[in-house]
Amino acid sequence: MVNVIAAVAGVLVLVVVWSSVLRTVLIPRRTSSRMARWTVRIAAAGGTAIARRLPRRACEAVMDFCAPVSLMLMMIGWLVGLGVGFSLLAVAAGVAFDSDAIIRFFELKLEGAAGALAVFAAVSVIVMIAIFLAHVVRFVDAYSRRERLVVRLAAQASQVPDGDKVLADYLRSGSRDNLDNHFAEWAAWLSDIHNSHANYPGLVYHRSAGELWWPQAALIVMDAAALVDAVAPKWAPPHTRVLLDSGTACLQQLAARMGIVIPEMTVSLHGREECSFGDTVQLTTAAGLPGERDPYRAWAAFQDTRVRYAPYAVMIESRLLCQPDLRKSEDEYPSYL
Repeated sequence: MVNVIAAVAGVLVLVVVWSSVLRTVLIPRRTSSRMARWTVRIAAAGGTAIARRLPRRACEAVMDFCAPVSLMLMMIGWLVGLGVGFSLLAVAAGVAFDSDAIIRFFELKLEGAAGALAVFAAVSVIVMIAIFLAHVVRFVDAYSRRERLVVRLAAQASQVPDGDKVLADYLRSGSRDNLDNHFAEWAAWLSDIHNSHANYPGLVYHRSAGELWWPQAALIVMDAAALVDAVAPKWAPPHTRVLLDSGTACLQQLAARMGIVIPEMTVSLHGREECSFGDTVQLTTAAGLPGERDPYRAWAAFQDTRVRYAPYAVMIESRLLCQPDLRKSEDEYPSYL
């Protein structure tokens, strides 16, 4: 009876472990295994709690390790699961857990069912390590895709209000179709972030390569699209709404995965506290944007769209400790809410 129970328990443990592995690495969908999510939460919670109490440089050093540590915890969890599962099967096969038997088990020197089980365990470990390395390669590739546009945008903008200048530059230097191409590229970028960061939760906490962070970059490009949609809705290129919809879904759902809750609001000044909307309208219309709405109606339309994404981007920045003034807890930032 003990052998039967041990065999059933071992098989169940192995099924759960391999289900977690396959769901995390090989099943393409906007989700991930519980192992991937919980290891990220543990690493992020521990890293953030420590980093908040450290100077800026030390804070960055601690936060740099959140994503790598979450990956290592996930791998360790899988290996421990394999160890438990095969240990239970070894008990069912009659392997005595003394030092000599354990050494012969790992040296693949046992015979019969125990020997076959040892070979199967070794093959499973090798296959799992190979799958994990493939997962790391995909993780790094997704990170590179995210940072590629951020680095390019950083040459034009470093703060949220700079999005007005970026939009004005595009309006002066190109046609409506050219602006639509930029909006399409940004929409595809945000959709890729949405998909990859849902599949690989650790990517959310992986630090940016430069001074501009991906939530800030998302806020800049979405503000540009929201301005076009608010000031000239009939003239707006086709991908304007695509960019806004994909970006809103990305930020809202990633914020929800991080446990961020934003109360309902009617005005969002996040990052634009010192930016006059009248000056923004004047700058963009002078650059070639048709003024189909007066500034008051445009302001209302702009805010109706912005409250759906800007607060989420800022609170994600706060959770990631992106800026020195965002290192305190979210409860100390009522202005953001």
